[in-house]
Amino acid sequence: MTDIRVRVSAVLRQFLADRGVTLLEIDPELAPFLEVAEQVLLGGGKRLRPAFCYWGWRGVGAADGPEIVMAAASLEVLHACALVHDDLMDASELRRGRASAHRDLALRHRARGLPGDSDRFGQSAAILLGDLFLSWADDLLMASGLEPAALLRAWPIYSRMRTELVAGQYLDLSGHPLDLGSDPPARQDDESSAPDGRPSVRIGRIARYKTAGYTVIRPLQLGALLAGAPPELLATYAAFGAPLGEAFQLRDDILDLFGDPAVTGKPAGEDLRNGRPNALLALAARQPDATGLRALVDRPDLPAALDQARAFVVSCGALELAEQRIAACAAEALAALTAATASPAPLDATTFDALSRLAVAATVRTQ
Repeated sequence: MTDIRVRVSAVLRQFLADRGVTLLEIDPELAPFLEVAEQVLLGGGKRLRPAFCYWGWRGVGAADGPEIVMAAASLEVLHACALVHDDLMDASELRRGRASAHRDLALRHRARGLPGDSDRFGQSAAILLGDLFLSWADDLLMASGLEPAALLRAWPIYSRMRTELVAGQYLDLSGHPLDLGSDPPARQDDESSAPDGRPSVRIGRIARYKTAGYTVIRPLQLGALLAGAPPELLATYAAFGAPLGEAFQLRDDILDLFGDPAVTGKPAGEDLRNGRPNALLALAARQPDATGLRALVDRPDLPAALDQARAFVVSCGALELAEQRIAACAAEALAALTAATASPAPLDATTFDALSRLAVAATVRTQ
């Protein structure tokens, strides 16, 4: 897994160098824009999506090679598009311990004394940067060196993944406010969560399309289709990826509230400040006296309010339920993987081990 991360980073570095030449040939004034692009793509990240794509390919029995690493790296460029746009929509100030793209671009505009509103400039330029990453992801996949037949075979899944990502982001953006006891009851199919920690229909749908699909399932299936996988393996990857993606998102929800910004690189409590009904907060909102969460919504800048919200999520049992659900999802994912080793076309031991370690990396993490 470490090797794939290093190799993907090397691909991204070379790709950026090539694309940077093109941008600077257009106009040297694009240099700050390019610098922010480099910070986003090369400034860290777990490279989970490329890793899942790579091992999706290897699970078919296909050999290692630079072509699949380059194809897998395209998913990190797609992820960069999502990060830039997500930070802009959430008004997030930080990403990976540095100014988020729109803030960085605004600060550079202000430092150069350029005319116009710097914040508006940063927001507008970040939209363009995200759009550029979306275009570059396609370019990198097409330039991977894989056979045209393989790219054509996998393109429908790649295309669907991009659509699902945007749909999930929109559903998240337009989601119902978190019910903290002062709003009308949610519709029956939108109840906060099941007693065992499973998310509501709506929250589960958002997580499936915004996170699970483009983080685990689709990268696995993309790699598999590039290698010519049979339908049975695609189904195995879906059975493995769906619960793992849910667990990944729940861990994100926990880190959003309880994570150390020095480790996560992001401010704590952003979902609650924005009134975003993620699965963890929805669990807490179902508990008695959920108005205890109101403090952070009403006083988002007070550290004491964040401490109060954390204490409530722990005391009401929501955090424990979320951890139990993560463990159950991880076990379900590994069971699907284990079942595949006994199928007529079993996963080889190397792929099984790699995917098992990726499952741990996705669910047991601090950032």
